[in-house]
Amino acid sequence: MRNRTDSPPRARLTLEHLEARDTPAFVVQIDYSLDALGFFADPTRRAVLERAVNDVAANLSANLPALTPGNGNTWDATFFNPATGREVRVSNRTIPANTIVLYAGGRDLVGAEAGLGGYGGYAAGGSQAWFDLIRSRGPGFTLWGGALAFDTAGTNWYFGTSAAGIGRSQVDFYSVAAHEFGHALGLGTAPTWTSQVRNGAFVGPQASALYGGPVPLAGTSHWADGISVGGQVVALDPTATLGGRVTFSALDYAALRDVGWNASAAAPPPAAPSPPPFVPVPLNNPRTAPAPVVLTGPADGTGRAYTLSADGFLRPAGDAVPAFPGYAGVTRGVAADFTGDGVEDLAFGTGPGAAAGVRIVNGATGADVASGVVLDGFGGGVFLAAADVDRDGRAELAVSADAGGGTRVSVYKVTGGRLVPLADFLAFGDPGFRGGSRVAMADMNRDGAAELIVGAGLGGGPRVAVYDGAALARGQAARLVPDFFALDPALRSGVYVAAADLDGDGRGDVIYSTGVTGGPRVRVVSGALLIANPGADMAALPALADFFTWDSRDRKGLRVAARDLDGDGKAELIAASADPANPFVRVIPLGQLGNPTGPLQNPLGTGVTLDGVYPG
Repeated sequence: MRNRTDSPPRARLTLEHLEARDTPAFVVQIDYSLDALGFFADPTRRAVLERAVNDVAANLSANLPALTPGNGNTWDATFFNPATGREVRVSNRTIPANTIVLYAGGRDLVGAEAGLGGYGGYAAGGSQAWFDLIRSRGPGFTLWGGALAFDTAGTNWYFGTSAAGIGRSQVDFYSVAAHEFGHALGLGTAPTWTSQVRNGAFVGPQASALYGGPVPLAGTSHWADGISVGGQVVALDPTATLGGRVTFSALDYAALRDVGWNASAAAPPPAAPSPPPFVPVPLNNPRTAPAPVVLTGPADGTGRAYTLSADGFLRPAGDAVPAFPGYAGVTRGVAADFTGDGVEDLAFGTGPGAAAGVRIVNGATGADVASGVVLDGFGGGVFLAAADVDRDGRAELAVSADAGGGTRVSVYKVTGGRLVPLADFLAFGDPGFRGGSRVAMADMNRDGAAELIVGAGLGGGPRVAVYDGAALARGQAARLVPDFFALDPALRSGVYVAAADLDGDGRGDVIYSTGVTGGPRVRVVSGALLIANPGADMAALPALADFFTWDSRDRKGLRVAARDLDGDGKAELIAASADPANPFVRVIPLGQLGNPTGPLQNPLGTGVTLDGVYPG
């Protein structure tokens, strides 16, 4: 939740001792043992947190069996450490029936974030009955509890008991605590929430009936900024109101019922005119010109830009371009505006068997923009990514070595017909690994400078590193978050990466797929969530999507790209097969993440490729 200046709401609350009538329908235990910075050393803060949580819990009920390990049955609770953001495991904790546990603490959160909340994951061993007990514990998704973290640095908190004392420039801790508790209960985070998100709106029947139609979202985890029902402000707003208190609204409770809770909502708001019909236009992401995607793979070494037609198929946006005249080997490409004229240019890189080279072709004129030998002419092939790193409105080019070349990555500024080195380094800090790496770029922290995402190549685990774009512009390779494993660390097929804003929240999301020999699995992680949980196990955090793009038995590999093909401000996922004999592609928009239904298509129009299809 971020800070926002707004007129104060009218909701008032005083803190008092919980009487019998206030006893929650289920028990929430707050555990402060991981509050290493002492944010909750003041008992007043604890009291406000516990009151905020219990005020919501008092309206909920669920049948949660006790978790009592023993007799060969074990389990680990996994969650982000509220004091560090890193994953932590607590083994064999006993949790009574109808009880959840929330670990609470404080740390310096990124940017304007005031709080962060979510439910935890688990690992278990033992009997099938034990597995079933844990898996089925929850209101529709597995729930033992989770974690809440609150900002210790940049937030001007109000910890008072009465809303009347909130200063105009203060953030009410009670309001933020209730909001983050909602995330721990599954709002914006649980599979039962994400399965009801369509075209930028939440379509749960209870919430939709109350609102009068699908409820607009900011991204995929919050109501659209400023949403209200009958004049009642909502708790699941993406930003925290300065100078006022916000409690859970009827709409928030309706959403809890939609995700599986038994919720006796607060009194409904007074009758109000029906809201205008919802039009799925992305918030804060105005419609832009559709972007092309570059596909390479034909045996003649050409590449071509494609755009999305109304029928969902990719159509050629121009002639095929010889990536390197006289060269008929594997090529990889990417589209970006290197000249600043508003037209996407095409950049190509050589594949294995040729000296590492790059050529950039002007998208408007077909003339060469720049070309040259890269990575000292390494012969194992290169991967490309492009985006604006130095905030000048023109894309920079990132180049990484394929298998055999180690993890060297170079970032170039394209100027005066030349490739001018901006940064050059070994990703992961591992000079011994020779499996190469793959690259992607997108602005994840909304500072205007695109981050560089690097995925390990063949023979390595699915390790991913994220480098800060602003630092790259200064020639420095500084990690934005600690490295993490995108998928099972035991995998050795490498990982393909892509990055773009898929959910319309203005931050680049990270997309990764299994590499060569892996199944066609794609996992998408919110860039905002990744940044807010530095060092966390990605498997323990909720994903925007985690699914197979086609037959799960396919072991030819999968490559991914993400481009805003329809100009709606949210990128589409482009999945491409690495099978040389089956060069098919699938375009997957936000509404189909997790359940793609678009056609498997062959835009190249050929039955055989050199090395499958490369999208960029």
